[in-house]
Amino acid sequence: MDSKGNADLVSAPELRCDLQRLNRMLQAAHRSSIDVRNSYDFYVLAYKEYNKGNVPDTYLYCDRAKYELTNAVNEAKMNFKGWRVHSLRTISFFFRLYGLYAIIFGVISALAFGELTYWYSDTQILGVPLWAPFFAGLGSSAQILTGVIDDLRKEGLVVRYKRFWYMAVPLLSTIFGYVVYLLFIGWFSAFSVGSPQGSTFTTMFVCFLTGFLTNWLINKLSNLSRDL
Repeated sequence: MDSKGNADLVSAPELRCDLQRLNRMLQAAHRSSIDVRNSYDFYVLAYKEYNKGNVPDTYLYCDRAKYELTNAVNEAKMNFKGWRVHSLRTISFFFRLYGLYAIIFGVISALAFGELTYWYSDTQILGVPLWAPFFAGLGSSAQILTGVIDDLRKEGLVVRYKRFWYMAVPLLSTIFGYVVYLLFIGWFSAFSVGSPQGSTFTTMFVCFLTGFLTNWLINKLSNLSRDL
Protein backbone atom coordinates (compact mmCIF):
# COMPACT_ATOMS: atom_id res chain seq x y z
CA MET A 1 0.00 0.00 0.00
CA ASP A 2 1.40 3.44 -0.88
CA SER A 3 1.70 6.39 1.49
CA LYS A 4 -1.57 7.88 0.26
CA GLY A 5 -3.38 4.69 1.18
CA ASN A 6 -1.80 4.64 4.59
CA ALA A 7 -2.83 8.25 5.14
CA ASP A 8 -6.49 7.37 4.65
CA LEU A 9 -6.25 4.99 7.62
CA VAL A 10 -4.87 7.64 9.98
CA SER A 11 -7.31 9.77 11.96
CA ALA A 12 -6.80 13.45 12.77
CA PRO A 13 -6.31 12.85 16.54
CA GLU A 14 -3.67 10.23 15.79
CA LEU A 15 -1.88 12.67 13.50
CA ARG A 16 -1.92 15.32 16.22
CA CYS A 17 -0.25 12.86 18.60
CA ASP A 18 2.30 12.05 15.91
CA LEU A 19 3.05 15.74 15.42
CA GLN A 20 3.45 16.30 19.15
CA ARG A 21 5.75 13.29 19.39
CA LEU A 22 7.75 14.50 16.39
CA ASN A 23 8.08 17.94 17.95
CA ARG A 24 9.55 16.45 21.13
CA MET A 25 11.94 14.34 19.06
CA LEU A 26 13.11 17.43 17.17
CA GLN A 27 13.61 19.31 20.43
CA ALA A 28 15.67 16.45 21.88
CA ALA A 29 17.79 16.30 18.72
CA HIS A 30 18.30 20.07 18.66
CA ARG A 31 19.38 20.11 22.31
CA SER A 32 21.88 17.38 21.42
CA SER A 33 23.40 19.65 18.71
CA ILE A 34 22.03 17.57 15.83
CA ASP A 35 21.18 19.53 12.68
CA VAL A 36 17.43 19.03 12.22
CA ARG A 37 16.66 21.98 9.92
CA ASN A 38 15.47 19.83 7.02
CA SER A 39 13.28 17.73 9.30
CA TYR A 40 11.90 20.84 11.00
CA ASP A 41 10.94 22.38 7.66
CA PHE A 42 8.81 19.35 6.81
CA TYR A 43 7.38 19.37 10.35
CA VAL A 44 6.22 22.96 9.83
CA LEU A 45 4.60 21.99 6.52
CA ALA A 46 2.88 19.05 8.19
CA TYR A 47 1.58 21.29 10.97
CA LYS A 48 0.21 23.80 8.46
CA GLU A 49 -1.58 21.09 6.51
CA TYR A 50 -2.97 19.67 9.74
CA ASN A 51 -4.47 23.05 10.63
CA LYS A 52 -6.10 23.11 7.19
CA GLY A 53 -7.63 19.69 7.85
CA ASN A 54 -5.63 18.11 5.04
CA VAL A 55 -4.92 14.69 6.57
CA PRO A 56 -3.22 12.98 3.58
CA ASP A 57 -0.65 15.77 3.05
CA THR A 58 -0.12 16.05 6.80
CA TYR A 59 0.73 12.38 6.91
CA LEU A 60 3.13 12.68 3.96
CA TYR A 61 4.99 15.70 5.39
CA CYS A 62 5.11 14.13 8.85
CA ASP A 63 6.53 10.92 7.39
CA ARG A 64 9.13 12.90 5.43
CA ALA A 65 10.08 14.86 8.57
CA LYS A 66 10.72 11.58 10.41
CA TYR A 67 12.81 10.36 7.48
CA GLU A 68 14.92 13.52 7.53
CA LEU A 69 15.31 13.27 11.30
CA THR A 70 16.59 9.71 10.94
CA ASN A 71 19.08 10.92 8.33
CA ALA A 72 20.21 13.74 10.61
CA VAL A 73 20.80 11.32 13.49
CA ASN A 74 22.74 8.97 11.20
CA GLU A 75 24.82 11.89 9.94
CA ALA A 76 25.67 12.79 13.53
CA LYS A 77 27.24 9.38 14.07
CA MET A 78 31.01 8.91 13.90
CA ASN A 79 32.82 7.05 11.15
CA PHE A 80 35.13 4.54 12.81
CA LYS A 81 37.09 2.39 10.36
CA GLY A 82 34.20 2.31 7.92
CA TRP A 83 31.59 1.67 10.63
CA ARG A 84 28.98 4.22 11.69
CA VAL A 85 29.05 4.29 15.49
CA HIS A 86 27.16 6.47 17.92
CA SER A 87 28.75 9.78 18.85
CA LEU A 88 28.25 11.80 22.01
CA ARG A 89 25.54 13.76 20.21
CA THR A 90 23.50 10.72 19.20
CA ILE A 91 23.95 9.12 22.63
CA SER A 92 22.73 12.36 24.21
CA PHE A 93 19.75 12.35 21.84
CA PHE A 94 18.62 8.86 22.80
CA PHE A 95 19.21 9.54 26.50
CA ARG A 96 17.01 12.63 26.29
CA LEU A 97 14.38 10.98 24.12
CA TYR A 98 13.87 7.86 26.23
CA GLY A 99 14.52 9.35 29.65
CA LEU A 100 17.63 7.27 30.31
CA TYR A 101 19.01 10.02 32.54
CA ALA A 102 15.92 9.71 34.72
CA ILE A 103 16.11 5.91 34.73
CA ILE A 104 19.76 5.92 35.81
CA PHE A 105 19.07 8.57 38.43
CA GLY A 106 16.05 6.63 39.74
CA VAL A 107 18.04 3.40 40.04
CA ILE A 108 20.93 5.16 41.79
CA SER A 109 18.47 6.93 44.09
CA ALA A 110 16.77 3.64 45.01
CA LEU A 111 20.12 1.95 45.72
CA ALA A 112 21.29 4.93 47.79
CA PHE A 113 18.15 5.01 49.93
CA GLY A 114 18.35 1.24 50.32
CA GLU A 115 21.90 1.53 51.64
CA LEU A 116 20.97 4.41 53.95
CA THR A 117 18.05 2.41 55.32
CA TYR A 118 20.29 -0.59 55.96
CA TRP A 119 23.04 1.33 57.75
CA TYR A 120 21.19 4.19 59.48
CA SER A 121 17.63 2.95 60.05
CA ASP A 122 18.03 3.02 63.84
CA THR A 123 19.38 6.57 63.93
CA GLN A 124 16.85 9.13 65.13
CA ILE A 125 16.48 12.87 64.71
CA LEU A 126 14.15 14.48 67.24
CA GLY A 127 12.60 11.10 67.92
CA VAL A 128 11.99 10.25 64.27
CA PRO A 129 13.86 7.17 62.96
CA LEU A 130 15.62 7.88 59.69
CA TRP A 131 14.03 4.88 58.00
CA ALA A 132 10.87 6.99 57.70
CA PRO A 133 12.30 9.60 55.28
CA PHE A 134 14.44 6.92 53.65
CA PHE A 135 11.38 4.82 52.81
CA ALA A 136 9.77 7.94 51.39
CA GLY A 137 12.90 8.35 49.28
CA LEU A 138 12.47 4.79 48.01
CA GLY A 139 8.90 5.68 47.09
CA SER A 140 10.05 8.73 45.14
CA SER A 141 12.59 6.58 43.28
CA ALA A 142 9.75 4.25 42.30
CA GLN A 143 7.73 7.27 41.16
CA ILE A 144 10.57 8.41 38.88
CA LEU A 145 10.91 4.99 37.27
CA THR A 146 7.18 4.40 36.86
CA GLY A 147 6.72 7.90 35.42
CA VAL A 148 9.35 7.22 32.75
CA ILE A 149 7.91 3.79 31.96
CA ASP A 150 4.39 5.22 31.74
CA ASP A 151 5.56 7.89 29.29
CA LEU A 152 7.35 5.33 27.16
CA ARG A 153 4.29 3.09 27.15
CA LYS A 154 1.88 5.88 26.17
CA GLU A 155 4.00 8.26 24.10
CA GLY A 156 7.01 6.22 22.99
CA LEU A 157 9.27 8.86 24.55
CA VAL A 158 9.58 10.82 27.79
CA VAL A 159 7.83 14.17 28.32
CA ARG A 160 10.45 16.87 28.73
CA TYR A 161 9.51 18.29 32.17
CA LYS A 162 10.05 14.95 33.89
CA ARG A 163 13.69 14.96 32.94
CA PHE A 164 14.18 18.04 35.15
CA TRP A 165 11.58 17.43 37.83
CA TYR A 166 12.96 14.09 38.99
CA MET A 167 16.11 15.69 40.44
CA ALA A 168 14.14 17.44 43.20
CA VAL A 169 11.77 14.56 44.00
CA PRO A 170 13.96 12.52 46.40
CA LEU A 171 14.82 15.52 48.60
CA LEU A 172 11.20 16.64 48.83
CA SER A 173 10.02 13.10 49.51
CA THR A 174 12.36 12.73 52.50
CA ILE A 175 10.87 15.89 54.00
CA PHE A 176 7.35 14.57 53.45
CA GLY A 177 8.31 11.20 54.94
CA TYR A 178 9.67 12.87 58.05
CA VAL A 179 6.51 14.95 58.49
CA VAL A 180 4.22 11.97 57.86
CA TYR A 181 5.94 10.01 60.62
CA LEU A 182 5.37 12.92 63.03
CA LEU A 183 1.71 13.00 62.02
CA PHE A 184 1.46 9.29 62.70
CA ILE A 185 2.87 9.78 66.17
CA GLY A 186 0.25 12.44 66.84
CA TRP A 187 -2.54 10.26 65.39
CA PHE A 188 -1.62 7.21 67.44
CA SER A 189 -1.30 9.30 70.60
CA ALA A 190 -4.55 11.23 70.05
CA PHE A 191 -6.66 8.10 69.52
CA SER A 192 -4.82 5.96 72.05
CA VAL A 193 -4.38 3.07 69.63
CA GLY A 194 -0.85 2.26 70.70
CA SER A 195 2.34 3.59 69.20
CA PRO A 196 3.68 3.81 65.69
CA GLN A 197 6.51 1.53 66.75
CA GLY A 198 3.94 -1.21 67.30
CA SER A 199 2.83 -1.05 63.66
CA THR A 200 6.14 -0.43 61.94
CA PHE A 201 5.13 -2.17 58.73
CA THR A 202 2.09 0.08 58.29
CA THR A 203 4.15 3.18 58.97
CA MET A 204 6.82 2.08 56.48
CA PHE A 205 4.17 1.51 53.83
CA VAL A 206 2.63 4.95 54.44
CA CYS A 207 6.04 6.62 54.23
CA PHE A 208 6.80 4.76 50.99
CA LEU A 209 3.39 5.73 49.59
CA THR A 210 4.01 9.34 50.60
CA GLY A 211 7.25 9.36 48.63
CA PHE A 212 5.54 7.77 45.65
CA LEU A 213 2.85 10.48 45.72
CA THR A 214 5.31 13.37 46.04
CA ASN A 215 4.25 14.91 42.73
CA TRP A 216 0.59 14.76 43.73
CA LEU A 217 1.36 16.30 47.13
CA ILE A 218 3.29 19.14 45.51
CA ASN A 219 0.33 19.95 43.28
CA LYS A 220 -2.08 19.92 46.22
CA LEU A 221 0.16 22.12 48.37
CA SER A 222 0.66 24.54 45.47
CA ASN A 223 -3.08 24.86 44.95
CA LEU A 224 -3.56 25.36 48.68
CA SER A 225 -0.92 28.09 48.83
CA ARG A 226 -2.61 29.94 45.94
CA ASP A 227 -5.97 29.79 47.70
CA LEU A 228 -4.63 31.26 50.95
